[in-house]
Amino acid sequence: MRTVTCGLRRALIGAVIALPAILTTSGTHAQAVLENVIVETYYISDAQDATDTTGTPGGLLAGARTYRVYLDLCDSCALRAVYGDTNHVLSIASTDLLFNHNDRGRVFGHELNNSALDEGTTALDSWLSLRAASNQKLGILKADDTDGSIVGGSNNDGGSAQVAGGLLLNADPGAGVPLTTADGLTALTSGTITPPNFNVAGDDPSAAFFDSTLVNAFVSNDFRMGCSTPGVQGPTADNRVLVAQVTTAGELSFKLNIEVERNGTLLKLVSTDSVLLPDETANGLLVYPPQCGCMDPNFLEYDPNAGCDDGSCQTVIVFGCLDTNACNYDALANFNVQQLCCYGPDSCNGLDVSIVCPDVGIDDDALSTVITAYPNPADEALHLSGHGLSSGAHSLRVLDATGRPVVAPVSNLSAGTLRIDLSALPPGAYLAVLQDTERVRTIPFIRSAR
Repeated sequence: MRTVTCGLRRALIGAVIALPAILTTSGTHAQAVLENVIVETYYISDAQDATDTTGTPGGLLAGARTYRVYLDLCDSCALRAVYGDTNHVLSIASTDLLFNHNDRGRVFGHELNNSALDEGTTALDSWLSLRAASNQKLGILKADDTDGSIVGGSNNDGGSAQVAGGLLLNADPGAGVPLTTADGLTALTSGTITPPNFNVAGDDPSAAFFDSTLVNAFVSNDFRMGCSTPGVQGPTADNRVLVAQVTTAGELSFKLNIEVERNGTLLKLVSTDSVLLPDETANGLLVYPPQCGCMDPNFLEYDPNAGCDDGSCQTVIVFGCLDTNACNYDALANFNVQQLCCYGPDSCNGLDVSIVCPDVGIDDDALSTVITAYPNPADEALHLSGHGLSSGAHSLRVLDATGRPVVAPVSNLSAGTLRIDLSALPPGAYLAVLQDTERVRTIPFIRSAR
């Protein structure tokens, strides 16, 4: 028996105490996969635009707004699908009718004839998309568009009313860059406009987005608009993928659920956490108008459904063992992690008892099973190493701070070393739970913000 003593009575894992900061400034949200959802006001129609009678019966209303919805994805991410299922509704709705162009309207952006975009109010049609805004062009934020416009003003034929000087002339500052300056269209540099193996299943979106359809919403628990690997990315380095254009005189709202491919792994991000399967992660950015709350997972007030920060983050999380029977009971902690509790050399949840409870005696056999985790905090990958991994069969699970399992592929680098791929996980605190026939070891670690 070798007794290890130290002057520190209370010793928690340092990386769990000092959680990394998460960026939550306006317009950004640090997530490993979805960085932001951007709702761009593409155009605001005026009375002159309303003279084009080839739109929704009764004409396009003056004051109607055209919105474009972009998913701002991580650099290595690609969009595979937008969907609604039994547990997570897909909803794109307005308090007024959706505008669908009677003569040129299409259901999907890549079906819209590029040569028709200069015809009246065709460019304001409502549709769904996997990045395309016509059969020849991809959608891009107007602020990022530097190649001029083919849809507004003198480029526009005026539609059915044959208005001199064309339509889409309104320069309302509420819509940012005028359509006479930039049209939010950019050429495809490689590949095809139609997403690879584009497919649609479930409820028919043409009931809401085709020609003279008169509805105010598309709501479905059985719909999938998708494509095959490698998915689609945005046309610029920012990787912003256009998923919808909606024109309406009412207030826009939506709930989206998406499949994203990153480094060969398919991830599901959903708008609500009422039901979460092991491969799903809730993200409040997918709800509009956003529900505001605490967006920083370092705080007890953290709300995974929040899509904007309201300043409610008040109490920094301090992980620790709150069991008074444990040798490492921590009265300063406010978030109990039972797996951090240590009761002695033979009951320490795989933690290094010489560090966690330095006044407790341990023997050489116990020390030989200690597992180390590095780097911690980690960015793309966490490595586990130790003599305890050299023999026997092991199972490894990764849990988030709420105890839910998350998808984190594991590979064997060598005898005694495992690699956990963290690239698909949002920043935050996690537990690696390693189990063999004799014991369960729990290793706390941090996935740092990039």
